[in-house]
Amino acid sequence: MDWQSLFPSHNLTTNAENPSIVESFGESPSDYKSLTKQNVFSVDLRGYIQLSGPDTEKFLQGQVSCDMSLLEKGETINGAHLTPKGRVTFLFSAHKDQDGNILLETHPSVVGLAIASFKKYSVFFKTDITDVSDQFFSAMISGPDSAERVTQITRCHIKQYNSSLFLVTAGADSAIQQLNSHAAVLTPAGQGYSDLMRVRSGNADVTIDTSDEFIVQMINLDAQNYINFKKGCYTGQEIVARAHYRGSVKRRMHLMRLDTAQIPPVGVALMDSNGKVIGTVAAAARASELSIEALVVLPNKYLETAEVTFDKAKLVNATHLPLPYEVLEHS
Repeated sequence: MDWQSLFPSHNLTTNAENPSIVESFGESPSDYKSLTKQNVFSVDLRGYIQLSGPDTEKFLQGQVSCDMSLLEKGETINGAHLTPKGRVTFLFSAHKDQDGNILLETHPSVVGLAIASFKKYSVFFKTDITDVSDQFFSAMISGPDSAERVTQITRCHIKQYNSSLFLVTAGADSAIQQLNSHAAVLTPAGQGYSDLMRVRSGNADVTIDTSDEFIVQMINLDAQNYINFKKGCYTGQEIVARAHYRGSVKRRMHLMRLDTAQIPPVGVALMDSNGKVIGTVAAAARASELSIEALVVLPNKYLETAEVTFDKAKLVNATHLPLPYEVLEHS
């Protein structure tokens, strides 16, 4: 995707190891505070899986946590694929195109794993499962007028995180033409800003490093409309239902600010001042030059922990921040 042609006056920087990741359009973490007051177009590398064929909906209905029968053309539904033990393999947002094909948007690191997981179960269904990540682009649009801006972009799929944060998915072949008229009123930003917006929205991606790590309640999927408790059976459903109805969840995901410039790796253990492991980092992003914000899975009894470490070398100050949604059940 030629982002530079869309924003020619900005200095685009890509990741040295993965050029598909745009790290910056000249902004730095010190600019993030001012960006929250602007209408921002931040690139967001995602993976895409297409399922097509007459048995596609029936196959997915028995595999995922959302009710696929409720998915209408032009709409979006969130879901999770689980192991038989109820652990999350990967998360996705599903869209249905005009031909009835279903497109799943997910973290790019789990595309291969997701396809392999599906194919273990799809042998008796007429459905084709394909990696189509190179056929789509994705970006977040955020800011005070983001809802209005999003409605002006046609031929795209839209995932809404909150009232001022949207993920836009469009075909790569028409992306520049669609967005060219909007570029003048949107401030561009790189992947780091998208990561921060996702963390602040209380959404933690499941990556290749955290696949098979969490049950759905640990990362608050029940509070974010990823689970339909009224649909029929699907892989891992018994574990999900037991935790939901018996209130057996001992750990939940919480938002924290850590006074450090180092971003902890996803999946790393978080420890207190005594070296005791108290939680697991589910997502993290730089919030400023000297702080990061992280979604951390931990028991409620550690919510008042004021100093933590994730590298066993240095304790950093920790501030617990409110999530933007309500989690009804805590254990």
